[in-house]
Amino acid sequence: MPVTPGERLAAELRRAWNGAPWHGPSVAEVLARLTAPQAASRRARSSHTPWQLLRHLTTWVDTPRLRLDDPSCDPPDGEEFPDPSAVSAEQWAQDVARLGDAIEQLAARVSVMTADELAAPVGERGYSRTTMLDGVVQHLAYHAGQVAMLALQKEAVANVLLPAPFVPITALLLGEGLSHFSGITWRLGWPGWTGFVLIAAGAGLAYWAHEHFVKRRTPAVPWRAPRALVLGGPFAFTRNPMYLGFLLAQAGVGVLRNNPWDLVLLVPSWALLHWGVVLREERYLLKKFGAPYQELLDTTRRWLV
Repeated sequence: MPVTPGERLAAELRRAWNGAPWHGPSVAEVLARLTAPQAASRRARSSHTPWQLLRHLTTWVDTPRLRLDDPSCDPPDGEEFPDPSAVSAEQWAQDVARLGDAIEQLAARVSVMTADELAAPVGERGYSRTTMLDGVVQHLAYHAGQVAMLALQKEAVANVLLPAPFVPITALLLGEGLSHFSGITWRLGWPGWTGFVLIAAGAGLAYWAHEHFVKRRTPAVPWRAPRALVLGGPFAFTRNPMYLGFLLAQAGVGVLRNNPWDLVLLVPSWALLHWGVVLREERYLLKKFGAPYQELLDTTRRWLV
């Protein structure tokens, strides 16, 4: 016996809920990955929680079912993305089961509808019942994908004190202030071309290192998790060529500005990079990459000595 349009739609609804949809895991499978605290947590200030998305889905399974009899039906105020009544494992299980029940009620109703009933318009809304019910399936798939993304654990990143470029920038600003307000008039007296050479060397070294991150398709910034170890180019003779480049550039600006304070501040700049960035990154990378990174530690200098 051929499958009727109503049976097809009912099967699609059930498959989206706890079957094997072609696009990926079912809604029930995705929701099962979350505990109640995870479901109630917000990944960003403006985002919805997985729990709000779950209850939003329930609203938009119930509403189309009610519109089969009353096309003017709309969700009550505050039911678009409602918060849970309580954050507990029991409440989470109840709300998940409530969505499953709502989908089954809709599927049971749709499965016995005739082709003519499904082709009928939903009041004055400008679409048919079939279009509305197909939209329910698509809506379930869309938000299942959202919840799957929200269910992913945030990757750990290196716990550095601050982004490395801030160190020389802050030091140079402090050096300008000390030069202006300290009353010390001593100047370096070195030729300006020396400063240009140091800046070019530092910028070139940092750029060379950065390009190797790009080639390996792994982030160079510490607030994103690395995907691979970078071993070639300047990393063959120092584990921190970008940071070394920053210090060379700071020295070059000091020479160019004829400001000895910029060179004096190289010591705290190096110390902050060493203890606040490099050592923290090393602990993180050793934990993430294990033996390959340990081999790098054993064979390549941290700085130049």
